[in-house]
Parts: sequence; structure tokens; C-alpha cells
Amino acid sequence: MLTVNAEALTVSIGQKLICRDFDLEIRAGEHWGMLGGNGVGKTTLLHTLAGLRKPVSGRILLDNSDLQDYRRLRLARKVGVLFQDSQDTFPATVKETVLAGRFPYQSFWPGGQREDVTLADAALAQLNLAQMQDRQVDAMSGGERRRLAIATLLLQDPGLWLLDEPTNHLDFHHQIQVLDLISRRVRDRNGALLMVLHDVNLISRYCSHAILMPGQEQLLCGEVAEVINKANLENLYRHPIHEISSAGRKYYFPA
Repeated sequence: MLTVNAEALTVSIGQKLICRDFDLEIRAGEHWGMLGGNGVGKTTLLHTLAGLRKPVSGRILLDNSDLQDYRRLRLARKVGVLFQDSQDTFPATVKETVLAGRFPYQSFWPGGQREDVTLADAALAQLNLAQMQDRQVDAMSGGERRRLAIATLLLQDPGLWLLDEPTNHLDFHHQIQVLDLISRRVRDRNGALLMVLHDVNLISRYCSHAILMPGQEQLLCGEVAEVINKANLENLYRHPIHEISSAGRKYYFPA
């Protein structure tokens, strides 16, 4: 069963210390959301947990093995990362791009290509991109490109999803569609999810746990019902917050 453990983790970027001696456990079935102001270090922490940056000290265990001991190909079968912005270095079509998600499962022997194409077609259909499969990626809008990145992760099919602002460039309809789809896939795979979001109401809706990063090396972690409240959010954003209850759910807005 998938588990992620950060033990005594100290993370910095440049001269800025993000966290010191930070402990975190993410277990299968948990959906975590990360909140914090601009520049507080959310992306840096996410990349560290993904093994893309080395911590100053401490270690990260994935299924009780040190993250740094994993071969990159094996790690790609377990951990999927969505970056804050998509970069299209080489020209490619939508179909070619989404098929890249199957790279960790390729071998020197042919055989899985037909199945990969079937999976790609299904993922594009789920993200309403099937009609664009032959379009060049650089001709897509920001929202379309974001949905393509999610479709590519669907093909990668990791156990742990680490997502940096997955709702970037998406309208309300596509925000809900994408987060519903991701949550369902993670749940069906008995995986785990950690995503950076700027909308506290989406975290309340989709996450079981939250990490609040008010800065100054402070991190507040726990179940959403315990850590998401008016007082903590006002401390987090240094701004007054309105709390509204409706249909058994609490919503938060800047005053």
C-alpha cells in the first residue's frame, strides 16, 4: 500500500529557508491540498517531495525506500508530477504528446503500442480533446494545454499524483471536470494526491488533508476539518476572511 514519508526535512531555495525538520506522512487514499501565499515555497516543497530537488537535510521515503535510491524509470511508474506551466520544447501533435505518458512502460519489444493508443484515445475523450488529436500543441489555448497535461498523467497512471496548480487556465466547468476526474482516478487506483491550489474552497471540496504555509518556516498540517478555518486562513494570507455556511459546507472569501 502506497505511503510517502518526509522525515526531518529541511528545504531551502537560495538563501530562503522553506521548512526545517518537517515531518509528513501521506497514505494511500488521502488527498492533500497545499495553500500559501505567493513566493512562500509551495512549488519548491512539491518538487522536493517529487525527488526533483534535493533537500538540505532529511529524507523522503516512498513505500519505505529512500526516494533517491529509485531508478528514474521505476520512479516514473509510481510518481506523476504536473508542473505549474507547460513548456512545449519540440513540435508535436496532441496525440503524440499524450502518448508520451506511456514512456515509463515501454520496452525494446513491440506489443503494447495498440493498447497505448486505446488508452490515449480514452484519456483525450475524457478531457474533451479527442477532436484535437491531430492539432499541433503550440496551437492550443492555455486551458486546452492544461487538460492535455492532465490526460498525459492519466496515461502515466502513477500511484502518487503531485500537482502544481492543476486548475491553471481552466474555467469553472473544466476545473470541476478535471478535479473530479483526478480524484476518481486516484481513488480507483488506491493512490494518493498532493496538489497546490489557490482556491481554498476547492481544497475543502476535494481534499481530506491540507498543508498551510504561512511562511517563516511554518507549516500547519492535518485533516481539512481541523486546519481549514477562518483564523488559520487569516493568518495564512494576512487578510480578513469571510466564512459562509451553505448546505452543510463552509466557504471562504476575502473580506
